[in-house]
Amino acid sequence: MDPNKYVVTENTPIIDGDADLEGNEYRYADGTRITEENTEAYTVERKRAGGRPSLGAARGTSPSVNFRLPAKLREEAEELARREGRGLSVIAREALEQYIVSHRAS
Repeated sequence: MDPNKYVVTENTPIIDGDADLEGNEYRYADGTRITEENTEAYTVERKRAGGRPSLGAARGTSPSVNFRLPAKLREEAEELARREGRGLSVIAREALEQYIVSHRAS
């Protein structure tokens, strides 16, 4: 059995349904075993967290854009983000904002 198969982290999607807590041993990322007693509180906490805050309105989700790019460009952008201690999405958003501003002026 792959021990990572049953590890729950903050990135694990919440799926409604029952897990066999008796037949399988599931653990949180900190190693604590998941039981009937602690799973409800954890699920409530995860659903309340809801991810990153919206970039616009106080509530709701921010629109997203997905696009393809050459692997080399992605690698360079990731390296720049790492060096600056910033997220790749922050750099991409700033680049798009600069592009729009420069084209408004023309």
